[in-house]
Formats: sequence, C-alpha cells, structure tokens
Amino acid sequence: MHLSVFLEVRDTLKINGASTDAIHLRLFPFSLKDKARSKLYSLPLGSVTTWDELTKVFLAKFFPPSKTGSLRNQITSFAQREDESLYEAWERFKDLLRLCPPHGL
Repeated sequence: MHLSVFLEVRDTLKINGASTDAIHLRLFPFSLKDKARSKLYSLPLGSVTTWDELTKVFLAKFFPPSKTGSLRNQITSFAQREDESLYEAWERFKDLLRLCPPHGL
C-alpha cells in the first residue's frame, strides 16, 4: 500500500530534465518512517542506484518469500463466502491483491 500511495503522489510531480528513477530515489526517503527508514539508511552508500533495485530491497525485507507465498495462496484459493455478496467478495479479493504487491498474478 505504501508503494502504491508513494507512486500516486510521485505521479503528480514532473521535473524537467530529471528521470523517473531520479525522482523516485530522491523522494522515497521522505515517505518512510521507523523501521523502513532505518532499513534505507542502513544500506551501504551507492549500493542502490535504480528504483527497481530499491523496490526489490524493500519488498525482500517487508515481503519475504514466506509471507508472499501465504498471501499468494490466499489469492489463488479465493472463494466467495456463502453470506457474502459478489460486490463484497470482489472488494475482499482486491484487498488481498493490494496486501501482496509481488503476487505475480
């Protein structure tokens, strides 16, 4: 969710001559707090030079394979509940997708 909101805010900015990666890398630290900020500042200087590298580092930290696997399993085995409307089921399914950015589906 954090990455989605960050990208939504970032998309409102346009800086002439600046690449998308440069904008992402410059703004991202301001969106972090607590453990996430500590994680960013614990990385060796110059070890992350692209947005893709940075997202991989953060997803690996906050979405380890076990968590991703569990959420992916919930997504692939999703079923509408008996007492649930189609709309409610669809909203619950979309929430599952949002909870697991690297779901790969």
